[in-house]
Amino acid sequence: MKKDIGKNISGPDYEDYTDDLSFLKQLEIPLLIRVLKERASREHPMSARRISDELSALSGLEHSEKTVLRKLQRLLKLQAAIDDTVLEKNLYLALGGELKEVSGKSRDSLRAQSRYYFEPLLARSDVDMICGTITSNRYLTQKEKDYLIARQQTLAYGDRFVSDDRPLPERPARKRDGGASRVLAVVNQLHEAIRRQLQIEVIYGAYGASDKKPGTVELKPRNLKKPYRLNPYALLWNDGEYYLLATHSGHTNPSHFRVDRILSADYVRQPDDATQLVAREKIPESLAPFFKREKSGYEFLDEKYTTTYPLMAIYGEKDLCRCIIECKANAIGVVVDYFGTEIQILPPQLAHDAQETDIGGRPLSYVGIRLPYAQFDNVRAFCLLQQGIVSAVAPERLVREVGEKLAEDAGQYCDREIKKSSK
Repeated sequence: MKKDIGKNISGPDYEDYTDDLSFLKQLEIPLLIRVLKERASREHPMSARRISDELSALSGLEHSEKTVLRKLQRLLKLQAAIDDTVLEKNLYLALGGELKEVSGKSRDSLRAQSRYYFEPLLARSDVDMICGTITSNRYLTQKEKDYLIARQQTLAYGDRFVSDDRPLPERPARKRDGGASRVLAVVNQLHEAIRRQLQIEVIYGAYGASDKKPGTVELKPRNLKKPYRLNPYALLWNDGEYYLLATHSGHTNPSHFRVDRILSADYVRQPDDATQLVAREKIPESLAPFFKREKSGYEFLDEKYTTTYPLMAIYGEKDLCRCIIECKANAIGVVVDYFGTEIQILPPQLAHDAQETDIGGRPLSYVGIRLPYAQFDNVRAFCLLQQGIVSAVAPERLVREVGEKLAEDAGQYCDREIKKSSK
């Protein structure tokens, strides 16, 4: 019997467990799962004999087909015997998935041979989607992307999982200042501060004209002498950007901070004892509707939040209202991008030229849209931002303020042209 496990490990504190066969046999189940994860699939399940051969090659010990088959069957019976219990959930998480059996078919044998595979927590399509998200992330360097993709694939399917390491085409990235590693460090710090409910000090940056390279821009710290002291509550994505949702110490009105513009984040420490960290203030009433109480803490309802406040530059804890807008029927997706799918489609609310056509020459159609409960200033800013395809319908205050702003902007352009022509 071969016993070559661990022979390359050395050191004064190392105890050679390769002679303890009973201990090594206890590792058979996790090693068996690894064999199935790496070498089997739904389309290509493995027989107990092949599993025993692969297991023997992997462990350096002989594993009989009969023993492997018995353990496979016992594991299957355990999975089938428990139903939505704590044990079942913990077993599923401990194994990282579920053992599956495919009944065998045999024409010339009295005993049909079953085959087995392992169905991990993440399907291959899930892994490809996650890897694609990593690939298109503009905050990561290529080296960091390759590292995360390799770890993701290994955790899901083992070292021999073969897949295109760029399953989705990479989105062209805007040129950045090379701060990818800084962003990763900041994100890790923010996640930890939110989890531990601790206050942080943040140095925030703003883009301006470079002092070193005339004609270019750079990210400059704007509060270097007085860091923001923040209570961090959540991290969320909105319109392709990553934001920190926090309040300034002593205040309840939330603010949004672009994570890629945070130059540094550190814990706030007690002035009389630097080893003691300062606890975060409790969730303010203005944010309470966006948190759901769970046994393990609070879950942030990011979709509800971004639907209420789609433009992260504007926050108002009051002045929430229901508004109606109108847009071209082929532009509904733009509204969904800002306000989510909880919108209500209505008949056209305004009169339009019946002869109006789209770019393909087809008659242009319009729809009215009742927006979900949203903050007024966000809706107003949205109407101004998308003025070419969106019109404000209700309430009257929204129509008036959007119209006044558009008239003001148009007047400025007209005045500029008049001045040019008079010269």
